[in-house]
Amino acid sequence: MMRLPFAFSSEHPMPAKSPITLEMVYELVQSIDSRTGRLEVAMEGQTVTTTGLAATTERLSATTDGLVAKTDGLVAITNGLVSTTGGLVVKTDGLVAITTSLVATTERLSATTDGLVATTQGLVATTESLTETTQGLVATTNRIDATLLLLKDQFSDLERRVASIEVRLEVLTRSVEGLIQSVDILTDEYHSISAQLKRLEARFDRIEAERLDRRVSVLEQKIAEIEKGDRN
Repeated sequence: MMRLPFAFSSEHPMPAKSPITLEMVYELVQSIDSRTGRLEVAMEGQTVTTTGLAATTERLSATTDGLVAKTDGLVAITNGLVSTTGGLVVKTDGLVAITTSLVATTERLSATTDGLVATTQGLVATTESLTETTQGLVATTNRIDATLLLLKDQFSDLERRVASIEVRLEVLTRSVEGLIQSVDILTDEYHSISAQLKRLEARFDRIEAERLDRRVSVLEQKIAEIEKGDRN
């Protein structure tokens, strides 16, 4: 039996791309191939029938002139069958053209699918790269978190130390304020003693003045020591 060109068979498997669309195309082509085969069988049977009718017509022509009219009718029928066969050939050619178009479309779909596969592979590679980068970022974030926890502990310790220093500064401030008050008192006493000394110098003898002068020197030394301690 003659096979039509471009018909699909098991020797040309369909590409394993886009299962839904390609399976539908494959089933359509197989259906067309089956119908075309049946048409070919019918055409061969009709050809054999036509040949037999022609031989019978010749024998009937030789046997009787009365059968000529019947033979003409059979010839007309045969001509109609030939026309029908021609129409079937035209339809078959159309089916062949459709099959060829389907083959071209399938090839384009296969090429498109290959492109999609390549794109998908690129996306997979990009995704893997992003996954590695994300893992690196996660590791870096974990290190930053650990560092922040350590810094938080250090800041807490510094806050406690600053609070302790503030308390000590407050105590020192109060001590300095007390020293300043003491210095003010000693300064007042110094001025008072100095005034008294001047008055005593005018009223008492020199020995008494020297004794008061020593007392004043002692007070000045104490004031100097207090001021020195305040500076430290």
